Amino acid sequence: MSEEKNAPEEKMTFEEALAALEDAAEKLRSGKLGLEESIEVYDKSIMYYKQCEKILKDARQKIMIFDPVTGETKEFE
Repeated sequence: MSEEKNAPEEKMTFEEALAALEDAAEKLRSGKLGLEESIEVYDKSIMYYKQCEKILKDARQKIMIFDPVTGETKEFE
């Protein structure tokens, strides 16, 4: 499974975490998983979602917006 080879999740790039999240969603949508496996895949999908959210939050904090009219920079909102 792709989820297992990407552990630990903290080391995943945004693209890897997003791909793992999409893969988990596809597995859940297929309806072919049993209850226990569905819960496991769902739990992992929450971790991948949180990883994507953290990476985006960190990136957002680094982005500065330049206003060409005033020549000032401000944080991305």
